[in-house]
Amino acid sequence: MSEFDIFDTKIGKDFRRGLLKVFILKMLATEDVHGYAMMNKIEEVTGGKWKPSSGSMYPALFHLKAAGLIKVKIVDKRKMYTITAKGREATKNMSENFDIIANEISLIFKKL
Repeated sequence: MSEFDIFDTKIGKDFRRGLLKVFILKMLATEDVHGYAMMNKIEEVTGGKWKPSSGSMYPALFHLKAAGLIKVKIVDKRKMYTITAKGREATKNMSENFDIIANEISLIFKKL
């Protein structure tokens, strides 16, 4: 019998896609990275369970850039993404409040 994996379901995939921008900001808080490397990093840290598609990654990067949280620079003909001061502040806030956010989600889920 195979083990059930919530992330293999449609709702699980939607949940991850919803967190993609958060994961991108967290990565960019430590180094400048190009989009393909970000997809590979997520695949690595999830043990191969998830590699965002380019159809998810690049729209997320576009929205983060439009919000002023990241910027793009060209290095060796590649788009390298870097976090802005505004993005760094947002990431710091999320990191400091992650447990509170996770607990709130859990509380709501349990009460519904």
